[in-house]
Amino acid sequence: MNELINRALMPVINENGMTSGRIDCLIHIKEFIDRISGRDYLSMDDIVKLKQRYGVIPDVATWGDYFQAELGTTFREMSDQIFFSAIDTVKFDMISSFLIFDGKDDIFFDWVENSYFRIVATGNEDFTEEEQEVIHLKILKDYYIDLGLRNSFTDAEMLWHSSFKEAMAI
Repeated sequence: MNELINRALMPVINENGMTSGRIDCLIHIKEFIDRISGRDYLSMDDIVKLKQRYGVIPDVATWGDYFQAELGTTFREMSDQIFFSAIDTVKFDMISSFLIFDGKDDIFFDWVENSYFRIVATGNEDFTEEEQEVIHLKILKDYYIDLGLRNSFTDAEMLWHSSFKEAMAI
């Protein structure tokens, strides 16, 4: 549970190899996600029950484990540019999610949820730019709620987010 690299990634690393830069990024994203998450991926009770039942602790027990394993396996065959961009996108989205949803009332959360379901209920997959933004907002809302995001961001992370956002606007 407190491993730098999740056991679920070991076959990927052993079979395909992985550069030290990618491994460093995966360690960073795990630590980042675990630091900002206020909710458990699996509760300690669930972990204990799973260990009693199967004799081992699950490989993916924290939100950091989940994102590290997901990013490491999904993007293992992708170029470095795509891999590192995916890591940055997750980090950017987590900070954005907190900034957008922290302190908002239930009316805003309900608006996001209802707007999302109205869009996807049409069955159309050719979304307008506004519809794509609502779909992305729903993902950010889910991050905020599911992970229980809290303001444990460093000054450097907030500065990085601001500069990243400014660069995207240009």
